Amino acid sequence: MRRAVQSKLKMGVKIEGKHSRIVVACIFCLFFSKLIAGNVDKCEIIHRNNPQIAQKINHGVNLSLLEHTWEPAEELLNHDLSPQLHAIKADGFLSVRLPVAFDMYLLPNSSNFQPRLIDKLGEAYNTCAKLGLSLIITYHYGKVYYGSDNRWSERDRIMWMWKQLQNKFRGMGYDNLFFELYNEPTEERSAWKEDVTYLVNGLRWEEKDRYYIIGGTNYNNIDELLDLGKLSDEKLFYTIHFYEPYLFTHQGAEWVKDRTELSNIPYPYSKRKMPPLKDSTKGTAVEQDFAKYPAEGTKQFLALRLRKVKEACNKLNMTLVCTETGVINSAEEKFRENYLKDILDIMRNLGIPTMLWDYDLKFGLRNKDGKLLKPVRNWLE
Repeated sequence: MRRAVQSKLKMGVKIEGKHSRIVVACIFCLFFSKLIAGNVDKCEIIHRNNPQIAQKINHGVNLSLLEHTWEPAEELLNHDLSPQLHAIKADGFLSVRLPVAFDMYLLPNSSNFQPRLIDKLGEAYNTCAKLGLSLIITYHYGKVYYGSDNRWSERDRIMWMWKQLQNKFRGMGYDNLFFELYNEPTEERSAWKEDVTYLVNGLRWEEKDRYYIIGGTNYNNIDELLDLGKLSDEKLFYTIHFYEPYLFTHQGAEWVKDRTELSNIPYPYSKRKMPPLKDSTKGTAVEQDFAKYPAEGTKQFLALRLRKVKEACNKLNMTLVCTETGVINSAEEKFRENYLKDILDIMRNLGIPTMLWDYDLKFGLRNKDGKLLKPVRNWLE
């Protein structure tokens, strides 16, 4: 989901120097291996091809918590994830995506994680493994920007944070623990391809068997993924985040500029049920999206968009997954159900492993009676 709140926390000390950075990171990784290693249950290493392993993250859901930059980090670390993970399993989901705002959980003036975060993620993995749930850990709110002075040092810093987690889980969970390296990048296309290739290569040097998840820029957009193309690494899943049409899925979202100006959008499109366009939206993206909605607010449009990326990925032998899709719960319930039914039908028919955003917050999946929405129940059966 597009970032709701920008983190106000300052970054830790940057590691400078082009060639020395990797050497320093490797030495640090060895030095801290005993410090950050915890009791994590080891799983059998199973080698399958990408499409088979990708199904391990199908029928999944996002558990939004550890990326909440607007809440104190200590309170988030004190939160017990186990009841929610057990509830997710009981509802019939097979996988969980855990977004984490890494930068909230660093030791002062450094890029080293607080041991409590390492332990927290180890506990989450152990619980998921015991429940038979696959787990994706995702880095949220990265700040790699094209043309900025900190681009080079920032991607080294991100790599170092990932290496700390990679060291934690080395030798375990290769078919049920996945690392999504960077949530919703916004960098210019060619720069992002260069930077994500750098991250993958740097991490792969130390870990040959972990599956990484990467996506295109512009918030993991379909078109940008096709421009990114396939990297020269065979243990990658390529993700999209699918919230089209945005006018419907984010109606009334207070964290997205202009989206609060329009509500009661029907899905599928119905001219009779459409609200009038407010004068305050003139000249904004909302006005443009409103004009396109008759064409885009249909199952045919959604299927066309998703079929395009699926077929292109098949030709390039790229394993496609969708780690975020959903609709805000301020939309009318029957329209939410219509949308989710269509999206999940299309994803199933195209064979795209899918994860919904989110389990129990503003994109929650329950109706007014507290039950899972019918399309979600049917999808999980």
